[in-house]
Amino acid sequence: MMKTMVRFFVRYPIWANTIMCAILGFGVLSFFKMTYSFFPEMKPSMIYVMVPFPGASPTEVEEGIVLKIEENLEGIEGIERITSLSRENVGQVSIEVLSDADLYRVLADVKNAVDQISSFPVDAEKAIIYEQKVLTRVMSVVLYGNTSLFDLKKIAESFRDDLLGSEHISQVTFGGLPAIEFSVELSEEKLRRYGLTFSEVAQAIREWNLNISGGKIETDREELLIRSYQRSYDAESLRTIPVRAGDNGQVIFIGDIAEVEEKWEDRPDRVYYNGQNAVVLSVDKTRTEDILKSADAIVEQIEKFNDEHEMIKAVKIDDRTISLRARIQLLAKNGLIGLALVLLILGFFLNLRLAGWVSLGIPISFTGLFIVSYLAGTTINVISCFGMIVVIGILVDDGIVVGENIFSHYEKGASALQAAIVGTREMIPPVFTSVATTVIAFLPFFFLDGFLGKFIWNVAFVVIMSLVFSLVEAFVILPAHLAHSKSLSTRHKVSKIRTLIENAFQGFIHKAYAPVLKLALQHKWVTLVFPVFFLFMTVGLLKGRVIGVTFFPFIDGDTMPVNIALEPGTQEKQTLNVLRKIEDEAWKINEQLKKERPDGLDVIQGIKTEIGRNNKGNSGSHAGSVTLQLLPGEIRQLASFEIANRLRKNVGIIPEAVNTSFGRQGVFGKPVSISLLGDREEPLKRAKEELMEALSGMEQLKDTTDSSLSGRREIDIRLKPLAKSMGLTLRDVMKQVKDGFFGRQAQRIQRGRDEIRIWVRYRDEDRVSMGQLEKMRIRTARGEFPFNQLATYRVKQGVSNIRHLNKKKELKVESELKDVEASVPLILEEIETTILPDILAKYPSVRVLFEGQSRQQRKEARSMKASFPLAFISMFILVVLVFRSPTQAFLVFSLIPLAIMGAIWGHGIQGIKLNLLSIYGVIALTGIVVNDSIVLVDQINRNLRQGMKLFESVLEASISRFRPILLTTLTTVFGLAPLMLETSRQAQFLIPMATSVAYGLLFGTFILLFILPCGFLAINRVKVFLNTPLRGKGPAPESLEPAVIEMKSDRLFKDME
Repeated sequence: MMKTMVRFFVRYPIWANTIMCAILGFGVLSFFKMTYSFFPEMKPSMIYVMVPFPGASPTEVEEGIVLKIEENLEGIEGIERITSLSRENVGQVSIEVLSDADLYRVLADVKNAVDQISSFPVDAEKAIIYEQKVLTRVMSVVLYGNTSLFDLKKIAESFRDDLLGSEHISQVTFGGLPAIEFSVELSEEKLRRYGLTFSEVAQAIREWNLNISGGKIETDREELLIRSYQRSYDAESLRTIPVRAGDNGQVIFIGDIAEVEEKWEDRPDRVYYNGQNAVVLSVDKTRTEDILKSADAIVEQIEKFNDEHEMIKAVKIDDRTISLRARIQLLAKNGLIGLALVLLILGFFLNLRLAGWVSLGIPISFTGLFIVSYLAGTTINVISCFGMIVVIGILVDDGIVVGENIFSHYEKGASALQAAIVGTREMIPPVFTSVATTVIAFLPFFFLDGFLGKFIWNVAFVVIMSLVFSLVEAFVILPAHLAHSKSLSTRHKVSKIRTLIENAFQGFIHKAYAPVLKLALQHKWVTLVFPVFFLFMTVGLLKGRVIGVTFFPFIDGDTMPVNIALEPGTQEKQTLNVLRKIEDEAWKINEQLKKERPDGLDVIQGIKTEIGRNNKGNSGSHAGSVTLQLLPGEIRQLASFEIANRLRKNVGIIPEAVNTSFGRQGVFGKPVSISLLGDREEPLKRAKEELMEALSGMEQLKDTTDSSLSGRREIDIRLKPLAKSMGLTLRDVMKQVKDGFFGRQAQRIQRGRDEIRIWVRYRDEDRVSMGQLEKMRIRTARGEFPFNQLATYRVKQGVSNIRHLNKKKELKVESELKDVEASVPLILEEIETTILPDILAKYPSVRVLFEGQSRQQRKEARSMKASFPLAFISMFILVVLVFRSPTQAFLVFSLIPLAIMGAIWGHGIQGIKLNLLSIYGVIALTGIVVNDSIVLVDQINRNLRQGMKLFESVLEASISRFRPILLTTLTTVFGLAPLMLETSRQAQFLIPMATSVAYGLLFGTFILLFILPCGFLAINRVKVFLNTPLRGKGPAPESLEPAVIEMKSDRLFKDME
């Protein structure tokens, strides 16, 4: 069928030209319709269950909420693991779904399981169950100025409306704005004077502050609705609500007994920018939105806003499109340089016109890729751009092999038409097999798990689709063009330079390569010792740690956070003072760096300070962060961790701090993250303390923190015998205490976009000492009694949060690396062998689990173990079927380990560590490196079918295939070379994978050109030995080769027919 197709398109070139124009035309249209994103769109993998429990401690949340949810989730299929966090006022359970499970089916099962729980505490709110939102951050906008937060909120809401007015923006969220509430505050004196309780006041608000329908009246002419609109939306109106009418007809209003104030919720959640009040608006994009168009729309609104406002400024922070544009420009630049180098190499070694037609495979393949990408709904992103660079040199391989073979036939006297048909037909099996093995090698990328696996599949998609269209170009379009153009003609004038190059190249082949190869073939066993020596050297380099190994590369960014947590219970003002000191030191460092720079630019562009939470999961008035907004990396020329080290040194030890960390967390998680699991809290705490002490003493680590901060001190209340004798229960007393000191929620009302709660409680000044608790009046059926007559209390230490992992209590200890280039596996190995054994021996009930980067690596490795062997076996079977010889397939695949050794050496030459991305490059390499081997073995077999002797067949095939093999290697390597030599921050993420492919292929080709021919002869020599009688003459070497045996078999079948 393929042979008939080739003849058809060569005979009717209009078909080939039409297909080419269609691919190019529709490809260009598809490109302009595609959207941009930073990473490929990822499918959600998390489900969250959140249950608010106002006023509850972490222990209450754990017992009343979390344990019940975890128990009911038991047995649901598709769940990989369950983590939970119990903290004040809320419990959250996070469910990680298996990569191959249906998330929405699991979500339905989770909802059913949670809905079946009927024993949640009375005060707990309804469970909120939702799946992870797949949104991509575009950037954040900070509005800041010397104004009140209420005024800032109004302006921010208006700005949000302006943003949402753009067709490219649909997702905007606020940060730094606590919720608004109405606080109805009473004093104990007023309650006693009027004989009221908190519940009565709350009840009055519920019964009076409402809009209510009363039915309708139908007259002859119209229908009238009966309604009453009495809901109050401001503090002044709330004061007019009646609470009680006296016997004398006097009405007591809320304003008579309470102070009513509209205020921010009593929960720290503040943002400051450069020391001033600020609101952060975060803009995300959905799957259908273009990140670059969204960013342009935001910048346009920022410029408009700043023109209209003087006192308040708008600035963008965390702009993801800066990195995206930089990476796309970087990849485009390197791609164009690589393309130019590919064309230069083709023109250097081939007829210039032939090189032009061969290189046409690149635009045809890429435009075909754009068509499929558009139809599949994928985006143009950093990963897809990298895939295009990886494949740019491979795309011309098919054309080189086919075009060179056509040209060879033409030089031997065939007509252009005949050369195109025969030359293409001969190359269909090896070229198709080569492409198929590359495609199979990239297939495991679609099944990888973990963080990288969620987007690295895009590389495989780009490579596979491009290669499919490269086959169309090589088998359909190229033969038709070569048959009907002057590309093959030798009549046109050849330049002296071209003649000189060709003569020099042919001289190198016949005077340098051929004699050396012949010598190697004559001493094949000695030659085959070299790979073994190479193997031992490589193992020595790894064992001697000359070439380092780590999990993931360090990827720098343009922000530098400092996270801090003081003792829980610390007042907001005290926390803010500590954060301000860090800010001041940061500005001092900026002045120093500014003086060191020739351009005098500010390295720190701005400082965002948050109080109430930090990036380590701590929340409350004791937690906060300072985030430095840095000059873009390419301009800055200074790693963020260097700035972090300076700031840490300047700030020094913060005595009030329990946990501090300076610098970015790795994209792939903490390098050292160890979870201690168990059922009993005491052994866990002791094990955690010993582990913390050990990690803090390791020279390679810094910023060691743990997840088990002590909570705020708690007042533990117990009833006295008098209360019990009066029939009072603990609930009766605690309900009144909670009403006064936490508050009773009277109502929720909707005012515009804000849902506002109305709380009834004591005044602020009546909630500042334990003496006020003691004097509080508890109201009973027998009258009022002071709290201290009915109850006693003791102060004890509480907990800030309680974490579970798969139903076990979890304490997590984490550390950062002092040197970001340090080897994470070696550090973890040291911890596992020298620190943990003693701790686990002391506390046998404690179990250890390595998290962070280690867990990501395990997930990636587990998925590779499942998919890569299948791909490798599939490639092997395919080559066996094509050559109809397991031994020849074994010979082809035996070169893969040698190419991998080349990849390892390449990392040493480049001065980078082997990491998981390097392994992905090796996976890709296995499919690419066998391509030339297949072509060479196929040529040897064809020579044998033509009657050549074995030695001459191997020698002639190696010499005749030298040019295409060298060309295919050089085009791939030169296509990747600009990226490997790139020093910009944007390229560091991609270099390890490119290094594996380029160096592995370069070493693999050198080995192929010498070792494969020697291996072919060596295997044949073993066959001859095994088939030689003890006292007799052995068979001819050629007669034992599959190609010759098959040829004899074909003749036999022909005779039978």
